[in-house]
Parts: sequence; structure tokens; C-alpha cells
Amino acid sequence: MKKIINSIAVVVTVLVGVSTKAQSLEEFINTALEKNYQISILKNEVQIAINNNTLGNAGQLPSITLGGAAQQASNNVLQEFTDGTSRQGSNAKTTSVNLSAMVDWSVFDGFRVYAKRDQLAYLEQLGKVNSKFYIEQTVADIAEVYYQLVFENQLLESYRHSFEISSFRWNFEKKRKEIGVGKGMEYQQALVDYQTDSIRILTQLNTIKLLEIEINRVLNEALERELVIQEKSFLPLPVIAKDSLFEKAKNNNQQLQQQRLEELIAETNLRIEKADRYPKIGLFAGYQYVKTTAAVGFFKGSRTTGPVVGVNVSFNLYNGRNETREIKNAEFYEENSKLNKEQVVLNINADLLKMIYQYESVQQRIELAQSNMEAAKKVSLIAEEQLKQGAINGYDFRMTQQTLLDAQNALSQLQFSLKTLEIGINRLTGAVLEAYL
Repeated sequence: MKKIINSIAVVVTVLVGVSTKAQSLEEFINTALEKNYQISILKNEVQIAINNNTLGNAGQLPSITLGGAAQQASNNVLQEFTDGTSRQGSNAKTTSVNLSAMVDWSVFDGFRVYAKRDQLAYLEQLGKVNSKFYIEQTVADIAEVYYQLVFENQLLESYRHSFEISSFRWNFEKKRKEIGVGKGMEYQQALVDYQTDSIRILTQLNTIKLLEIEINRVLNEALERELVIQEKSFLPLPVIAKDSLFEKAKNNNQQLQQQRLEELIAETNLRIEKADRYPKIGLFAGYQYVKTTAAVGFFKGSRTTGPVVGVNVSFNLYNGRNETREIKNAEFYEENSKLNKEQVVLNINADLLKMIYQYESVQQRIELAQSNMEAAKKVSLIAEEQLKQGAINGYDFRMTQQTLLDAQNALSQLQFSLKTLEIGINRLTGAVLEAYL
């Protein structure tokens, strides 16, 4: 028993004596933005979308091909003519060489090329918005877990303070017992409370360690790295007026930006499908060189060289009504994208409104909780003096101690809740980066 108690006392003594450099929230966020795997993946996907957004990929540029072929055949040939004569050759060799350089350009494809160009631009924007959306979510998650660590450390500090009071009481009862004026039950109860507070500390230390592992995972740091944070309390940022928050959400929320772009992309898909209802016109031009030699035939050899120009026109008359089916499906996709956007708008406004009301409610409760804690502190100090004087028993003293602990923890919980609501509001209004970086 003594060994366990001494170990707990050592743990409590070194709680505030760690030497690791304290880190700010901004340092945590910068580390995540630099090292987080998913953010790196999204950055690569943005670059892919940028690379795809070209005139060539949209089909606006001509294609140039250089081709060539050489062939040699060895055949048994029998040629019979209308005048009754014939010509025959065994293993007659025929050779041909064909070289060409061609330029093809689609000058009209039912406006598909313009729809495709718009779509590639929207996809590039969507890639950037997706990246920013995940970055904002990551920053919000890190901010929330950072302030959770503040909260857990505050709980640990409350438990440490309670432990010190229990340690004083246990030693007090121990001395009274040694000089023969104490009661065995009072001593045993003091020991139970002391050990209960010791268990709380050990449990809280484990909670903090698990939280540190999760933070290090997100930051892509060594999982067992010890974390020390600069903030010791919650300092809520000012939240602007309700109407301004809804306007900011409308203009800056990245999820809403995603849906707007999805709607535009669906519209370009419809334009692309409708392009099949128009004729397609293309131009081609080039230069050809063809040479053929034959051992048997009318000509010993021939050679053709010269430029080639032309126009090709095609128009789909009927393809099993697949064109109509694809257009109809594209119209449904476009309608769904509009409905999804309206649903997202409704969800964002509802979530934001609930957070605003919760924020105001928690602010009011914090004022009462602060007053409650101050009153509990005064009662605890009075009770400690009365315990020394023998005016109250250990059980009554424990009740005042527990009341103070509950008041401190309730205040910390409300302050943490207010901070998480602040982070949520900033995320919904697209202000999370400017708020915490």
C-alpha cells in the first residue's frame, strides 16, 4: 500500500514539472497542413485537375499524326485476261511503302467542346474547393482536440488539487490517530478518499495520453511524443451578429461551394449529351507518299506523292434512342444536383442556428457556474479551517471538497462546450482558417 501511495505522490509532484516545449494551436495546425497524408493526397488531386484543364483535353486543338507502313509479300500469281492470254508468276514479290503526315481538326461538334471546356474549369475549381474543405475540417478537428486537451488538463489540475486536500486530510487524521485523539473510522475514511482521488488522477492521465496519441496520429508525428500546450484556459473569440453569420455561411461555406460546382458540372454534362443531336464537321489536311512495286502485273511500280485536304461530315440519324436516354438521364442528374444544393443550404442554416442558440445559452450558464465555483471555494476554505479545529467531521469536509470539485469541472465543461460551438460556427461560416491561423 505504501509503495502505491508513494508512486501516486511522485506522479502528482511531477505533473507540472515537464520539460517539453509548450506548443500553440497554430503550431499544431501548421504541422498538420505540412505532414497530414490526406491533405497531401488532396493537393495532388488538385494538381491533376489543373493538368486536365487544357484546350487539348477539351478538344479545341487539332491533332497531328505522322504514320508510315512498309510491306513485302511473296505470292504465287495467276492472271487471266479477257483476250485469252494469261500471266503467271511463282513467288512474285510485291512491296509497298506508305508515309503520311496528317492534321485533323474538329471545327464543329454540336458545341460539345465549349461544354467540355467549362466542365474542366469547374472540375479544377471543385478540386480546389474539396482541398480547402478538408483543410478547414482538419483545422477545426485539431482546434477541437487541442481545446479538449486544455479541458482534460484542467480536470487533471482539479483532481490534483482535490488530491492535495485529501492528502492533507489523510495526514491530519493519521497524526490524530498516532497521538490517540483520532478515530479509526475517520482515518479509514480519509484513506479511502485519498485513494479515490489517486485513482481519478491515474485515470485522467490515461485519458490525456490516449488523446495525445490521437493528436500525434493526425499530425503524422511520433505516436508517443509528449505534448505540452500553451493554453491553460479558454478564451472564446467574439462571435458576430446572427444575420452576418448566415451571410458569411452563404458566401464562404465550402460544402455549399461544392454543391454549386456540382450543379454547374451537371449542367455541362447535359450540354455534352445534347451535342449528339447536331452534325459533326471536321477538316483534315496532310501529305502522302505511296510507293508500290510488283514482280507480276500491269505496272512494275507506281509512286504517288502530294498533299491531301478534305472535309468530313457525320450526323447521327438513329442509334436505338440511346441519345434521348442519355439526355433524359443528364436532366435528372442536373435536377438532383439542384435539390442537393437546396438540402445543403437548409442543413447549414439549421446547424448554424442551433449552434447560435446553444452558444448564447452556454454563455449564460457560464456566468452562473463561475459564481457557483467562487462560492464553493469560500465554503471549502471555511470547512478546512473547521476540520483543523474539529468543528466538523471528515464526511462533511469531504462533501464540501466534492462540491468544489464538481463546480470546477462543471465550469470547465461549459467553457469547453462554448469553445467547440465557436469552432463549429467558424467552420460553417468559412472563417476557421482566419480564426485559428
